[in-house]
Amino acid sequence: MQVLLFLLLSGAAFTDLYKDKIYNFWVIPGLLTGITCSAICGKSSLIASLTAVGIAFLLLIPVYFFKGIAAGDVKLFMSAASFLSVSDTVSSIITAFVVAGVISLAVLIIKRNKEARIHFAIPALVGVLFSVGGTL
Repeated sequence: MQVLLFLLLSGAAFTDLYKDKIYNFWVIPGLLTGITCSAICGKSSLIASLTAVGIAFLLLIPVYFFKGIAAGDVKLFMSAASFLSVSDTVSSIITAFVVAGVISLAVLIIKRNKEARIHFAIPALVGVLFSVGGTL
């Protein structure tokens, strides 16, 4: 299942970088696959998956409303959460925001551009890699 998750996040990161958009082509099948795999593993796994998706939504929707991230980023993290436990979801989100902060700081220092956009699919991928894979 982790391979599917990393393929999903890598594809979304690629399209986010080159098309400036996270397509539902990555998000919807990923969410359905994560939930289906969890359902196959049993009722408790399905409940844990749906809880992780809900937690991702609840944590990220306020950030979306304050224009900190885009709707595609929220949907991508919800899709990734369907593969993760609640604790892995929360640690992935925290790690992703730390990585996004480091990238933002680097952009500010190097380019001196306060209006530059960060492609959040990259920090999302790194956050999940650190949370699930331990280290890169």
